[in-house]
This record gives sequence, structure tokens and C-alpha cells, in this order.
Amino acid sequence: MSTTEDTNAPVPDQHLLRMKVWSQRTWVAHCDDHLSGATLEARLAEFLQEAFEYAHTKPELLDKPTAQIAEAVMAGILHSETVPSDALQAALHKITS
Repeated sequence: MSTTEDTNAPVPDQHLLRMKVWSQRTWVAHCDDHLSGATLEARLAEFLQEAFEYAHTKPELLDKPTAQIAEAVMAGILHSETVPSDALQAALHKITS
């Protein structure tokens, strides 16, 4: 049995994919076992600042909307599975509120 590829599927943006991978690896490197509550919020805020500073050094990302970069960064963090997604989402909500 053969499977057919969906030729109508959008091709992932390689630059945003690289940003996601960078975010995942960098977040894992910054994590420790005691990330919860205020510590998680502070670490996430610092990391988001670092991620956007990093993104602004990449010419291929300069024309990307902030929302797309943020989505790639958060996807990388969530993919790392270092902190439960509900805790990350709660921390992100507190940071952005």
C-alpha cells in the first residue's frame, strides 16, 4: 500500500522552522528543574527577549511579522516538553497581560 503526499499542503517556511529549532534548543539549555510560578514567568520573559534579539540579527527574519516569529518561538518552547504547556500558556498570559 502506498501513501500519497498532499501536494496542496503549504511548504513550511524554512527560516521560521530554523527559529523554532533554535528556540527549542536554547530554551532546553536555559531550563532547570525548578521552573514554576514566578520563576517560570521571569525565565520565559527573559527568553522571549533573547529570542527576539536573536531574530533581529537574522536578515532572513527581518521581513517576518512579529506574530510569526512569536509563534515559531513558542512552538519551539512547547516542543521542548520541559514545562507543561498549560503552565507555559499561563506564564505567557501573565507576561503579555
